[in-house]
Amino acid sequence: MRTVTLNQKQQREVEILTRLKARALDVGTAAELLGVSPRQVRRLRARFRREGFQAVLHGNVGRVPANCTDPALVEQILALAGQGGKYQDLNVCHLQDLLDQPEQINIGRSTLDRLLKEAGLRHKARRSAPVHRRRRLRRPAEGMLLQTDGSPFDWLEGRGPKADLIGAIDDATGNIVYLIFRPSEDQIGYLLLLRTVAQSYGIPMSIYHDRHTILRSPKQPTLEEELAGQLPMSQIQRVMAELGIESIPAYSPQAKGRIERLWRTLQDRLTKELRIAGITTLEEANAFLPGFIDRFNLRFAKAPQDPNSAWVPLPPELDLNYYFALRETRKVRADHCISWLGRVLQLLPGKKDPSLVGKSVTVHIVPEGDIYLYYDRHPVAYRPVLASDPVPVKPMPKPMRQPRLANPKAKARQRAWLFAQG
Repeated sequence: MRTVTLNQKQQREVEILTRLKARALDVGTAAELLGVSPRQVRRLRARFRREGFQAVLHGNVGRVPANCTDPALVEQILALAGQGGKYQDLNVCHLQDLLDQPEQINIGRSTLDRLLKEAGLRHKARRSAPVHRRRRLRRPAEGMLLQTDGSPFDWLEGRGPKADLIGAIDDATGNIVYLIFRPSEDQIGYLLLLRTVAQSYGIPMSIYHDRHTILRSPKQPTLEEELAGQLPMSQIQRVMAELGIESIPAYSPQAKGRIERLWRTLQDRLTKELRIAGITTLEEANAFLPGFIDRFNLRFAKAPQDPNSAWVPLPPELDLNYYFALRETRKVRADHCISWLGRVLQLLPGKKDPSLVGKSVTVHIVPEGDIYLYYDRHPVAYRPVLASDPVPVKPMPKPMRQPRLANPKAKARQRAWLFAQG
């Protein structure tokens, strides 16, 4: 009896067919999820009823291929081409020639190449095809596009710890809109970036960034998420989506070349100015940055083509602690308590507020480390159960539903369209 291991795709197919068999899905939905026709789904369903999970396996699984190379021959070739072997430093084509003539071993070049690479005796040559690129014009107005990134570098030149410089630059003007030194490229750094930019300038239309998992979730959607039309999001990705900021992932460093060139400039200019100032700690370096940014922008920033800004101002009543925070969801117990990181927090809803037992509340952790609780956008007061708990007591805020942003993404796009009309 043979053992068969299903890969992730096959496990997903089994789950869909199981739901189809239990009539939790119809044939049309299953066909859409599997990417096949409804007729093929009916065939798979009938086979699944007869054979079980093996219905998703190819018929040749577990069989020895008819063109399989003799293992004894493979061992002989690897001995000749391996470390200390007769032909250890020959390239594949030369090795094939010598195996055919003196050794009387007839084997195809591609098969020989595959066997050597699988054994680790040869490595794939790294050949980069020439890439044809075109210069991308700047966005016409401020706030239409920000480029963000993090740059790990010895910014203090050995006088202090190494750090990541996280920053953002406006595409239209080249203005540095934010910089901060962090021990590493982390979520807190990007939260501070988004919050400070939103408070100082407004909400941008879009942000161009790399494919770091902090900015773009690598997870694949579950079947339930696919059915609901949802995609997995990282914490920062969620913040951008709620603020109406279009997230644009770059597929190469050259795609966001403006901020990549900024890092090259700062690694020259900023490091020397930090040295001249005698700075040795990240706290001192962060305190130095505002003045440096002002001087840099005055020297290098350009005027935008369109004088009308695309920044969308934050609503005055917007609760920053609700939007600019890391979130986790907790279910309220029968005693109106939740557990969070080994702590027990007692919820203190108002007398006229409905019971929260069995409901889900969100724990919002702002960059400073303070904790706020919300239920359906309403703030909820709480206190730690133990007096020794370092979590501060949060008084009941003014009962007010969190305002939803007035569709800033659509508003910004409308402005962009008006700009294009001249």
